[in-house]
Amino acid sequence: MSGIQDAPDRTEIPLDGIGVTELVYPVTVPARDGAPQTTAAAFSLNIAMGKEARGAHMSRFVEILDGDPRLLSAAGLRTLLTDLVAAHEARAARAEIDFTFFVHRSAPVSGAGSLLACPVTMEASLGDDFDLVTTVVVPVMTVCPCSKEATGGPAHSQRGHVAVSIRTEGRVWIEEIVELVEDCASAPVYPLLKGDDERSVIEDAHEDPVLVEDLVRRTAERLDSDVRVSWYRVEAENLDSVHDHNLSACVERPLS
Repeated sequence: MSGIQDAPDRTEIPLDGIGVTELVYPVTVPARDGAPQTTAAAFSLNIAMGKEARGAHMSRFVEILDGDPRLLSAAGLRTLLTDLVAAHEARAARAEIDFTFFVHRSAPVSGAGSLLACPVTMEASLGDDFDLVTTVVVPVMTVCPCSKEATGGPAHSQRGHVAVSIRTEGRVWIEEIVELVEDCASAPVYPLLKGDDERSVIEDAHEDPVLVEDLVRRTAERLDSDVRVSWYRVEAENLDSVHDHNLSACVERPLS
């Protein structure tokens, strides 16, 4: 087969990104308890290619991923990107990996166990330097303080999602991010609750009503106090239960 990809390109225009998307592979994700999780992840991999060649050898992306241990850690992702750069003689490489991380939950009264699914995205790039941004989406429950004040007691509640994106200078476990966000909400979300559990969650949530603005500010305050976190973005959305719209708030720490 002729090396069409290696032939000179007549335009002499370099490409900032060329690669593959939605390549699904099993991965191993480090966990705080020492028992790594195995899950499936969707990979988008690309390289920055110079003007000298017409195209990239797409098979190399799959070959490299297949030959990699696929450990989703900073060191593992740096190795993956280094191999991509070397295989294509590229200027830079980038990977975006989407997967689901499961956090064990015990119901507050019955102790019934279940698994909470949290979407995670890792965006890694390698050029002059290595960069990694990890985003964890955490489902939470919030009680509206305005409605609690209006009724003098019962208030409407809603489920929401908080997306925390961070750059770090030390190991921050996914479980830590989940727990941090849940502490800043009115209550955690549980996949499995019995009758007494539901009452306990509702009562506890009413003791700590929060606006969506409170939710992102509380989360940001906690991240500000963590010396391992060098940059963050917090985005919250409440799926409002009494209006025909959702509520959102966002805060981002600028890069230092």
